[in-house]
This record gives sequence, C-alpha cells and structure tokens, in this order.
Amino acid sequence: MSVTPFPSPYIRDRAGVLRGQSPLGDSIRNLAHSLRHLPESPAVSAASDVSWRDQLRHLLDPLREAFAAHRAVTEGDEGIYAEMVDHAPRLARTVDGLVAEHHAIDSAMATLAHWADQVSADADILRRRAIDVLNELTLHRQHDSDLVYEAYATDIGGE
Repeated sequence: MSVTPFPSPYIRDRAGVLRGQSPLGDSIRNLAHSLRHLPESPAVSAASDVSWRDQLRHLLDPLREAFAAHRAVTEGDEGIYAEMVDHAPRLARTVDGLVAEHHAIDSAMATLAHWADQVSADADILRRRAIDVLNELTLHRQHDSDLVYEAYATDIGGE
C-alpha cells in the first residue's frame, strides 16, 4: 500500500467540505455547544423551554442550509463523489451509501425542525432527537473522510 496525493487541485480545494471545514462543520459545532450547555432537563421551566426551542429552531436553519450545500458539492455528475468514483471505481457502492445517508439525515433534520415548531413536543424527546441528528452527521462526516482516504491515499495496485 502506498500513499498518493490528491490527484487534482479541484478535489484538494473542495475536500474541506468533506472534512467539516465549512459552514456545515460550524453549524454542527454550534448545535452541539447549545446541547452541551442545556440544563439536564430543558423543561425545568416554561420560560427556559421556550427559549431553548427558539434557540434550536434558530440553529437548525443554518445547519439545514449548510447540509444542503454539502449535498450540492458532493452529489451529482459534477460532485466530489463522482470525481472519486472516476478515480476509484471500486468505491461506487460506498458513494451510493453516502448518498443514502444524505437522504436519511435530511429527513431527520426536517422531522426535528417540524417537532421543534410543535409547542406540545416534549423537550426531553426533542433534545434526544437533536442529539441523534448530531450523531448521524458526525458518523456521516467520518464516512466522508474514510472515502477520501480510500480514494486518494490508498493504492491497491492494478486499478
């Protein structure tokens, strides 16, 4: 196994999107910070519950926008994933899995946003759902990093 550099400036410039050096990474960190500084039970008082729901809604919009931008850069015929499959066709199935993750994460964020808008939604459940979304995003970012490594840093020979 040998290590090779990224094959083009195009990938090198856009690879930061996969590593979280983007508005997506910032949005994930902001939501995680908000959850870390939340009282053990966000429903301690009605005022703190409403305040936290407002903060959650405020943080979800840029997170969803940043994730949409991530999808735009990675998916499609001109996306990073297509270039990686061009470079390493063996990764096509992995890329299909990442695109499926995009759909699942987008759906989870839409559901979370809908629940955050519901006054009757239980704050503890809402908090757990937000943590689940963060966990999915974190896992997806790791899968993206693994893909970059596998596509450009691993030389299996004969390809």
